[in-house]
This record gives sequence, C-alpha cells and structure tokens, in this order.
Amino acid sequence: MIKKGKNVMELKVGMKNTITINVTAEMCADHLDSQLPQVDLPHVFSTPSMINLMELTCADLLARNLEEGKGSVGMAVEVKHFAATPEGGKVTCEVEIAEIDGKKILFNVAASDEKGAIGKGTHKRAVITKK
Repeated sequence: MIKKGKNVMELKVGMKNTITINVTAEMCADHLDSQLPQVDLPHVFSTPSMINLMELTCADLLARNLEEGKGSVGMAVEVKHFAATPEGGKVTCEVEIAEIDGKKILFNVAASDEKGAIGKGTHKRAVITKK
C-alpha cells in the first residue's frame, strides 16, 4: 500500500492511463543531433520517441497516485515498434499496471495511431523517495 497525503491510495493491478500526442519533427527518426552519428533515416515517429511516450505515460500514472515526496524511475523496457507514423499523426499510448512487487511496478504498454497498433511491450518502474 502506498500512502498519498492523509488518504491511503493503493496502486492496483489493472490501473490504466492514456496519453495522446501529435508527432512533431523533433520526434522523427531523421531528427539530427550534432552529437550523434548522422544517418539517413525516414521522417517518421522514432522508436526512442515511442519508448519515451510509453515511459512517461507510466510515470504520469504513478506520479498522480504516489505519496508526496515519492517518484519513480525506469528499470526496464521491452517493446517492439512495428509500424511507422508520419509527422503530424496522432499517437495514443495506453498503459496498464500488470504486476506490483513491492516498490517495483510492471506495466503493459501499447501505442497506436489512426491506422492501428504501432508498438507494444512492457515497462518496469521502481518507486523511489525524491531527494
């Protein structure tokens, strides 16, 4: 059981969160960063951006349900990205708590766009005390 303020808020298997975003140029695979190798990639939603959306959708669910002074950090990501979404497309991420093991929370994560599923997998986070 994890406390939130004066009320007791218990994280439960089955709790869900959904976030929808619009794909911007900065989220595309061909977005250039001068510190990274310059590779000719397609102008579509990148796998790192999809993973970031999945991780933040999980973190948002926890942040809204944890006791003040608590936060979470990512521990593991295992996902597949199997369809491309162009700049300007909408991507929706849906997450659900699949397992709670003490301070470790395992999520099922899935992303879709207007055409259907684009990625899915799991993400694990740990509850921490913020400093």
